Amino acid sequence: MNAISAAYKELVFGGHLLALGTSSMAASVAILLGNSPPWDLLLMAYLFSLGAYTINRISDFEEDRVSHPDRTSYLERRKGSLKWIVAGCFLLGYSLAFLRNLVFFGALLVPLLLALVYSVGWEKLKGPLGVTRLKEGLVVKNVAISFGWSLVPVLVGLYYIELPWVIFALMPYVFLRLMVNTIFFDQRDVEADRSFGVKTLPGRLGIPASTRVIDALDVCSGAYILGAALLGAVPLFAGAFVMFTFYSFAYRRYAGTGRHKDTARDLAADGEYLLWGVVAYIGHL
Repeated sequence: MNAISAAYKELVFGGHLLALGTSSMAASVAILLGNSPPWDLLLMAYLFSLGAYTINRISDFEEDRVSHPDRTSYLERRKGSLKWIVAGCFLLGYSLAFLRNLVFFGALLVPLLLALVYSVGWEKLKGPLGVTRLKEGLVVKNVAISFGWSLVPVLVGLYYIELPWVIFALMPYVFLRLMVNTIFFDQRDVEADRSFGVKTLPGRLGIPASTRVIDALDVCSGAYILGAALLGAVPLFAGAFVMFTFYSFAYRRYAGTGRHKDTARDLAADGEYLLWGVVAYIGHL
């Protein structure tokens, strides 16, 4: 394994790309609030995202052998240590949150509960939803993930003990962008999900129809953030986030082609969130 290949596998298969993207998203919210992102906020965003990601990897090893054999093979080498990684991420993350303020600390219990109910499950969900794990329900999976990420602006606000209107104006945008991401990855995993009986939108509607749904969500997210910026609900420079609508159309068109299409999909789709902080910082300047 050469150095570039090893770095890529650790970045993507190890969950660091998405965790860094969470830090970038938290940074963008801090910038939109008029603050410089502090190191402990960025580290906590990274730790909680990596911890939640690893919980999901632990619970899905058998399914991922079919849908993500390369990733599963890579993570299997450290399978015995994954639970310790989860424990370490949340222990350090919650310790930092406790030192910040108790309101922020308490609010951070919500993402942990969501991660557990999503990946591990809760028997009491069987009645109202018909499934024990959120990820098993049609569209419930996408909504659960998107809702969890849409809490990032609120959590950043609670870090500063302030919840201005811009926080709540950002939540629908984050939700829509994550709906695009999750349905896109459901398309990639459609055959494996069908074989394991996991209900997804691409599995129910087919790839062409679910692509039209993604297109609509992309357009809605761009129109929303542009409208919010023009109306003053968010800083005017946040309107630059409309670029991610065009970015999504581009990577969905081109990342699925070529020799390394799976690599391109992962890097382009999850890499979007790494760009959020960059766009916010440049826009602020």
